[in-house]
Amino acid sequence: MRVIRREVLREFASAHRHAETEYTIFNIGGNKYRLATSINHRAGRVYIRSVMTHEEYSREDWKRR
Repeated sequence: MRVIRREVLREFASAHRHAETEYTIFNIGGNKYRLATSINHRAGRVYIRSVMTHEEYSREDWKRR
């Protein structure tokens, strides 16, 4: 994975400390589904936390698993 303008992410994480460890959510399938990931920029890895429907994402059960 290559992240262009990584300093923008670092600046944001410095200003918002809690944002550095939160999940990154992608809307997929025409906004019908959600892909929850944890991104390790230093290692260049994306870890998939969960794939779910929009309804499942809204219930937030995936955060407790």
